[in-house]
Amino acid sequence: MTPQEPNHERRCIDWIIAGLGVILAVLLFFFVEQYQSLRRASVISAREAWLTNALKNHPHLTASETDVIRTWMTFDYLNKLFMLPSDYLKTQLSISDPAYPKLTISTFAKDTKQAASSTLMEVESAVRQYLANPPPANTSST
Repeated sequence: MTPQEPNHERRCIDWIIAGLGVILAVLLFFFVEQYQSLRRASVISAREAWLTNALKNHPHLTASETDVIRTWMTFDYLNKLFMLPSDYLKTQLSISDPAYPKLTISTFAKDTKQAASSTLMEVESAVRQYLANPPPANTSST
């Protein structure tokens, strides 16, 4: 073992650490960019709005809050968020995909060859319609 080998090992370790630092910096940059992109698209704020309402003891959102609906959301998520009957949106939007309710709005739009924005508006309208005129509770007695 020559006296230069420990020095060479140290330099290799320094280069590896520097390389990992550069990789970490690049990943951090992309993380911040993605986060800002999601903020601009209101994806983050939609989730925050739901959480805020949940913490304020509002178990569900109202008809005036359908603007929080985004194309990344699944129909199952919407059913829970707005306390909709499980098949309401399936019936209103004529969804035949067996993946329902674990189907996102954007996937449904692609399946029906529609623009995601128009499908989103249809979903918002259907949710608003249900919340504005909920069906009467079943009062039949047996």
